[in-house]
Amino acid sequence: MEAQDHSIFLGTAARCDEGLDWLGVPDDVGAAGQLPVVAASSIGGLRGRGLFTTAPGPPVPVELIRDRSVGADGFLDDDEAERHCDEKSPESEFMVCMVFGGKFGWLRDEYTGEQWGTLRPLQETLREWLDEGKCAQHITWDEDEQCYALSEPYKSYVAWNDPSNLAAMANDALYGCCKDQTEYNVKDVDMNNLVMVPCARLAEDGIRVEFKSMFLYPRKGWSWDAPQELTLGYGFDQCHEESAEG
Repeated sequence: MEAQDHSIFLGTAARCDEGLDWLGVPDDVGAAGQLPVVAASSIGGLRGRGLFTTAPGPPVPVELIRDRSVGADGFLDDDEAERHCDEKSPESEFMVCMVFGGKFGWLRDEYTGEQWGTLRPLQETLREWLDEGKCAQHITWDEDEQCYALSEPYKSYVAWNDPSNLAAMANDALYGCCKDQTEYNVKDVDMNNLVMVPCARLAEDGIRVEFKSMFLYPRKGWSWDAPQELTLGYGFDQCHEESAEG
């Protein structure tokens, strides 16, 4: 994904009007998926690149790997993240917010041994871990937004800007195409074929669970009859839209 003149947080879009989780519903394709490739993209900006399947069928889930050379092991505190966005720095183009869904959300489980790497219902799983004191981070329920939130100083990380970091190469099919957040949310489910899923892993203490990475999964119900570009809804950004219109 070529750096563009705007700042976008992955995962800041408001909840969709589809009646499901605002992050979208992932499809647990397992080993049946194919490894996507990076190639030139018409929606990736000047000399842009994108992520593609090369045969019919869905892609395997891919991780948004963080750039550990930036910030604190790849993570930025809120002030640093805001500064990068205000300055429209190269890092801002690859900034990832650790976000959770709501009652209909999902998580990737790399914490529970017998279910390593599988999708589990977020509400049921996370509620149990919180009640048992297994979470290494402070995670709360946001009643206004109807979703879980990470209440930590470091909630954002910078994805590694390299073609080998496949997930970071995905473009947004709605870039410059919507007039406001509402229109973006309605179109996202029909235009972007990838969704984000938070990943649960063993914390540094070797006992508890933590969330420090996001994965991209194929959207459930999408047609994979032909090879196609893989796109992700990054979220509506007012400055980005005004720039595109001008």
